[in-house]
Amino acid sequence: MRLRLFGAAALVGLLGVLGRPVLAEAQSGIRGGGTTGNGQSSESVATEGAEFLLLPTGARSAGMGGAVTALRGNYEAVLYSPAGLADLSKRRMLFTHSESAFETSSQLLALFWPTESLGTFGVSYYLVDFGELPSTSVDGTVQGTVGYRNQEFLLSFARPIIGSIEAGVSYKLVQLVFQCNGRCTQPSFTRSTHAIDFGLIYDQPIGLPITVGGAVRHLGLPIEGAAEKDPLPTRVRVGVNFADALNRLTRGGPFALALAVDIEDQWRELGEPDVLLGSELAYGEFFFLRAGYAFQDTGRGGPALGIGVTRDWFYLDLSRGFDDVAAATGEESVQVSFGVVF
Repeated sequence: MRLRLFGAAALVGLLGVLGRPVLAEAQSGIRGGGTTGNGQSSESVATEGAEFLLLPTGARSAGMGGAVTALRGNYEAVLYSPAGLADLSKRRMLFTHSESAFETSSQLLALFWPTESLGTFGVSYYLVDFGELPSTSVDGTVQGTVGYRNQEFLLSFARPIIGSIEAGVSYKLVQLVFQCNGRCTQPSFTRSTHAIDFGLIYDQPIGLPITVGGAVRHLGLPIEGAAEKDPLPTRVRVGVNFADALNRLTRGGPFALALAVDIEDQWRELGEPDVLLGSELAYGEFFFLRAGYAFQDTGRGGPALGIGVTRDWFYLDLSRGFDDVAAATGEESVQVSFGVVF
């Protein structure tokens, strides 16, 4: 009992002590009133940079409405809470692909390598491609093309730390890339910055049949351009996963039901959190049905559905989102994840 009480205190303490003071210090330059290229104070500029970091990624995660902060052994957790990687027992290679509105596509390629003595190591590359647009002259003549790509490179590490508490951290190089081919109004450029993600997961705190998790995402320096400085979209998440919901009603059987809820909020403007709900019905360890709903005000909110199939050496997940942007444009939001276990 003392160990579990200590674990609960450690979870709350680490999130509180490491979260807010570190974030406040890292972003003090932004809040303190830096300037943009036009001389306007950055405190009065409400926009955030690199908002592609907030897009839902991974078919399993998207199918559960994004409520994945407290999921253990979740291979897609590298973009949500790296603590979810700590429970992986086998090496995995993951590839995800998504298509959404305005010809936007994204890909994630990741390799995870768990070790018995040290923990799980991961290396990942995440790309969001907004496609190409024609560059035209004043009279409408096409004289080139412009393309926008956002990307991040991640190095991750996760492991159990005390009892049933698991922790993870990711270092990230974040880049916004503008590419000009031909004649354009502005030359090609790349805006870069560095950030970290940090997460904790506590399984069965003080004997309760739940898993709780917390994460700080996109903690880093502003992403700077030639005449602009934008803060990263730093977010704080907490989540609860009840992975034994159906078994406690049926007392065993081939089916298992997991229910999850996440709450995520902006660090600089707390008080208007997003609420994410998710569920996953499993038949053995082979077939999965998923459903979720994201209560968000940014156009990404709405219901989602997903399915998954897992065998000894591979897994395949599909999801379909019905967010506000997809409804307005009539374009589907589809995610596919494929992985190999070796």
